[in-house]
Amino acid sequence: MRCAALLTLGALAAALATGCSSTSNEKGLADPRVGHAFYLCCNLHYDKPEITDANYTSGTLVPFATRVEILKVTRQVVQFKPAGHSPLTLEYKHGAKGLPFSEYLNHLFVTDDPRLKLRKVNARQVKLMESSTVAPGMSKDQVLMTLGYPPADRTPSLEASTWTYDASPSQTFTVSFDGGGKVTQVTRPR
Repeated sequence: MRCAALLTLGALAAALATGCSSTSNEKGLADPRVGHAFYLCCNLHYDKPEITDANYTSGTLVPFATRVEILKVTRQVVQFKPAGHSPLTLEYKHGAKGLPFSEYLNHLFVTDDPRLKLRKVNARQVKLMESSTVAPGMSKDQVLMTLGYPPADRTPSLEASTWTYDASPSQTFTVSFDGGGKVTQVTRPR
């Protein structure tokens, strides 16, 4: 009887150990952002609840400075809940070779309200930014808030004088800057 009890306990311990490891995989990584609220650095668009870091410029808009709660982080995926929207799942596909995922998350989810940077920006320009429209004269920071970070596979460095964005899976457009980091030209999607 004692042997049977020990065997049962051993089987139970093995089942628990197996169950715990699969549960921890489902819960994602022990990322310090999980369960905390942040601000969205930049405008984000989605058609479906699963998106990528390409951040196409069409679909439902989640405005910059929206409060978001981080729900789950795995190796290259973050699930988050923007205020007023259903949860979104973002897969980090385009920047993985150039920027570590954790750093990308630090860019995307910020602790300070991005609107604080716009105190001295005229109301017309802020309205353009809120509608995801880039105009000549905007700074690189303002373009980041307006369009998000350009996919790193197309724009490996933010120091570049031209940033390439994805309007859709088959269309790109560029934003060009002068030496002082101000927008000089925006090409149409092609």
